[in-house]
Amino acid sequence: MCFAAVVSLATAALAQPNGQGRRLRVSLNGDENNITPFTVSFGATPYTHDLISLVYDSLFWSQVKTDPEPWLAERATPSNDFREWTVTLRDGITWHDGRPLTAEDVKFSFDYYNRFPGASGRYAHHVSDTPKLQSATVVDARTVRFVYGEPAPTFKIMPGADLPIIPKHIWENVTEPSKFTADLPVGTGPYKVVEMVRDQRYRLEANANYFKGKPTVDVLELPIVKDPAAAFAALRTGELDSVARNVPPELMAQFESGGVRVAEGTKFESVQMYLNARKAPLTDPKLRKAIALAIDTRALVDTVLLGHGRPGVDSFIHPDSPWALPGARHEHDPARAQRMLDEAGYATRDPDGVRKTADGRRLEFSVLVSSFEPSDLRAVQLAAQQVAPIGVKLNPEALDPATLRQRRTGPPGQPPPYDAYMSTLESHGHVDPDALYYFFHSPGPKGFGASIAGYSNPRFDQIVEEATTKDVAERKPLLYEAQRILAEETPGIVFYYPDGDYAYRPAAYEGWVSDLGHGIFTKRSFLTEYVEQSSVSSDGGGGAAVADDDGSGSGGVVLAILAGVVVLGAGALLVNRRRRAAVDADD
Repeated sequence: MCFAAVVSLATAALAQPNGQGRRLRVSLNGDENNITPFTVSFGATPYTHDLISLVYDSLFWSQVKTDPEPWLAERATPSNDFREWTVTLRDGITWHDGRPLTAEDVKFSFDYYNRFPGASGRYAHHVSDTPKLQSATVVDARTVRFVYGEPAPTFKIMPGADLPIIPKHIWENVTEPSKFTADLPVGTGPYKVVEMVRDQRYRLEANANYFKGKPTVDVLELPIVKDPAAAFAALRTGELDSVARNVPPELMAQFESGGVRVAEGTKFESVQMYLNARKAPLTDPKLRKAIALAIDTRALVDTVLLGHGRPGVDSFIHPDSPWALPGARHEHDPARAQRMLDEAGYATRDPDGVRKTADGRRLEFSVLVSSFEPSDLRAVQLAAQQVAPIGVKLNPEALDPATLRQRRTGPPGQPPPYDAYMSTLESHGHVDPDALYYFFHSPGPKGFGASIAGYSNPRFDQIVEEATTKDVAERKPLLYEAQRILAEETPGIVFYYPDGDYAYRPAAYEGWVSDLGHGIFTKRSFLTEYVEQSSVSSDGGGGAAVADDDGSGSGGVVLAILAGVVVLGAGALLVNRRRRAAVDADD
């Protein structure tokens, strides 16, 4: 089907008159069911959380900061040992249906996530896993006290700045949350979902009673356009006003003039290849490390992203995360890879050069790739060329997202049979203080490493478990040590961290805010307080980004017009692309 037909199917209903007010048409890259924390399918990854955050709010905003901004909460006060947190809510907040938000709703939300951890693993793990919530008690209409079984010093970050608060009066009688898909969601967020057509579109309308003021855009029309070529073609022709995905590098030049501009931000995205550490011979960390040594992540950035990104590092965590190992880089050493494989017992080769295990199995592996991510496919193809000389063969296998998820999961109760797969992470996977614990802890009752790569290392487990109860200062050295272990044992290989390049039509809207860790498709792009702070500078030209933890601009995420500095008037965006040279070449 041609791109015009694809887009027309998704946007046909959006062309109808919608009454008064400003309307924006922003395409999503996948369907998210009826947009609740228990029913989203993560089809719009890495934008799922930002979509949910348009409808729901958390106590603080956002998880990217070590001291997040109060949101639904006015404040959260810990006990001396950090086992208890007392949260005071703002006054006068209402749900979309007009009922008031109270402490009962907040207590209920935490209890509900704890009761149904499997229905919302993305959010519930900071309530039901580590540190585990023991109790939530309503002190008065605006105050809740949380008690944890262990110290929870980073409560304000996780779950405070991440967990969507849900209404008790809607959910208290829902006993199968993952099946509650027919009703439109009810939150406290800046937008209400008023229409949804599965796999086609959503329509969101501004919450006029939002506690931070009525949003600047009255209607968000969100067609689902899975094919990136179709989405950006529709943006060029004016059928869309923005696209919620990174601009493909090969299209950047087309958007440097005319009616479309590009804003720079960051979602701390990463694109990585996970290796199935429970399937021989990939159970061998030396084999996994050798594959990583043969991959040139700088060449992947230069060839696949045309320079619009940063090379992956062996410690996994995004270099700009507050938890990242300082000075981390990727080791590219094919000669060392050859020696490691020889010494590890893979010296024998078939006539085509592919090495074999001692029992005769070829080092030939299938890599599952989404058919809707052409850049990922190109990256695997290039990586396959890079590892071929060391005697390892990678075969990319393009699948639709649903089939890929099924292949990753495998039969119930059994380890999945895949060899490797490509995946994209957004900020949560890099700024969550416990991300390494959840992603790479040995399979079992702790974390969800079994669904990622099945990696197992007792020393790593000990370190990340200890880190979960430490404050920021004590936690960082432990996480640094954990990252050094990952760098040597390589359950996943980060190919690159793409730049956040987001295309939009300024004639439709100029108020986009580059929200650190969220890009521009974020609730703060539609709230006057942040639009005025972050997109208008004192000289009337460009603007500063949302302030970071230290109160300064969030360096490197200033919105930029790639053609240079131009005056756009009120709500304009300043563009100043950060080009990375020698320092980044060593990342």
